[in-house]
Amino acid sequence: MKNAFTLSEVLVVMAIIGVVAAMTVPNLMENYQRQTYITQLRKVYSELSQAAEHAMSDSHSPRLYETIAMRNGRVNFLQTYFKINQTCDANNLTDCFADSYTTIGGEAYRLKDLVSTESACGVVASGYTICLNGHFAALDINGKQGPNVLGRDLFGFFLNNDGSITSGMDPSTSTTESCVGGGYDACFAKILNDGWVMDY
Repeated sequence: MKNAFTLSEVLVVMAIIGVVAAMTVPNLMENYQRQTYITQLRKVYSELSQAAEHAMSDSHSPRLYETIAMRNGRVNFLQTYFKINQTCDANNLTDCFADSYTTIGGEAYRLKDLVSTESACGVVASGYTICLNGHFAALDINGKQGPNVLGRDLFGFFLNNDGSITSGMDPSTSTTESCVGGGYDACFAKILNDGWVMDY
């Protein structure tokens, strides 16, 4: 006579598999989503760095803000070096950004803290929105799509005169707490300091 599993044994094994799956799948999905955000952020970082290099090369200038494209205005820089589907009035950001944002901690976040009325904003063909105001930049890596959270798909950073992209704070001092608390560039600083990892 051959040994076989009883129905109760099969049900117990299936229940154990179900519990393990219920515990691990959400973490796997969250890690996958974070990696998707990082991939998109790195892509935009690279595109913006290349645009700055091209602007300086085209103008034979070592300073980004002395280039022809920048002297003609931030909108001109965006339209020259990016495929812009739509420019946006900084006084009416709903053309480019979501209606509302939150911090990672769940508090409401005012987009006006990142974007001023002097900003030049545009929606890039690949789906992200960028605004330049002086040396400061605001970026939503997936436009109006969710989750619309500062530090997940919304970031602030500086586009410096040498073409480099940095946070306004020392990345080594950026903590998970400063990121969760809604510091405008704290999450970007933490990501840079941690080697392009979103572990918060």
